[in-house]
Amino acid sequence: LYWRLGGNFTGILEFDLEKQSLAVIWLPVHILEEGHYLFSIMRAEGGGLGLLLQTDFSIELWKRKTDCDGVASWGLGRTIELDKLLSLNSEENEIMIQGPMGENNVVFVWTHHILFTVHLESLQFNKLPGAYPLFYYHPLESVYAAGYLGLHSGGQDAEIDCVP
Repeated sequence: LYWRLGGNFTGILEFDLEKQSLAVIWLPVHILEEGHYLFSIMRAEGGGLGLLLQTDFSIELWKRKTDCDGVASWGLGRTIELDKLLSLNSEENEIMIQGPMGENNVVFVWTHHILFTVHLESLQFNKLPGAYPLFYYHPLESVYAAGYLGLHSGGQDAEIDCVP
């Protein structure tokens, strides 16, 4: 399990379920030097721990790699230029990214009350209809209900399968 550290800490808190241990994973030093603190934790392309880093009108996708000696480091996977992908005007100088959302690797990109969804692997995007004030939307990917619901039907309980 991974959590983004807040405040003056620029890293990720890792809880290993198998080892029952906690560790801090620090961000790449040059990211800190450039002052880019807007990042999200994500599943990296091909699996493993990844970062989504917002830099002006671009998204950088980073991956945590381990070499043959067991030394872990961050490597830049690729950069997505959102201004070119979404054909944003130069006047649209503010952009906010929320995501990625779960297993689908979809991010929400907001600029001047316009909301887009962008699939990070295929780079397919959709402009959502309507105007969206910043932080007034709450994306939901799925809901899972465990167990069964007993319904009274002719004196017998009916089991209903819950599918995520």
